[in-house]
Amino acid sequence: MSTVSVDKPPRSGGSGFITSIPTDDVLPRWRAWVAAHPIGGSLLAGAVATQFATVFGVWFSGFGLPSVNWPVANGDLLLGISPAAGTPPTAAVYFVGELSHFTDGVFFALLFALLFHPFVPIRNTIGGNLIKAFLYGTVLAFISAGWWVPTLYAPHHMGFLSTSFGWKLSFAIFLWHWIYGYFLGTVYCPAPKDASLPDPGV
Repeated sequence: MSTVSVDKPPRSGGSGFITSIPTDDVLPRWRAWVAAHPIGGSLLAGAVATQFATVFGVWFSGFGLPSVNWPVANGDLLLGISPAAGTPPTAAVYFVGELSHFTDGVFFALLFALLFHPFVPIRNTIGGNLIKAFLYGTVLAFISAGWWVPTLYAPHHMGFLSTSFGWKLSFAIFLWHWIYGYFLGTVYCPAPKDASLPDPGV
């Protein structure tokens, strides 16, 4: 038996339509596996979080916000291309930018698991893991809006947290990182260490 734990609710003896969550042992076993394999779990969580946040960022224009297309922004920066309004990105810009952006997202998740998550004094419940990930996403959003965008991508005086481009851009940057944090904390959701669960396996 493993000492890795999870908040596993007691199984109900009833046969009603509504039951307790989780309804089976998939989630508890996943959380036990993540607790036992933080590196593998965080890398997978980073891939999931980066993919979903990237897609939502491109869709922001449908919600009345500026589109936050980090692959294109990274591609322009890496290839030394000055962003031009209304100019569609080339395939090379998108490919180079997506490779860089996706790698960054995965390895930021690894840093979360090793250097941030263990030091936040909140118990590793499902909600506790989400709070840790939202806090991490907020830190990354401050770095992005306060330094990355005004210093590297659009280098000029953009005001506090890039607000001279309008509050919608600043909010979109924070929203993007909160979405990243949500999926990061949903997938990288290790079980607490103070309850037992059968060995999660490989």
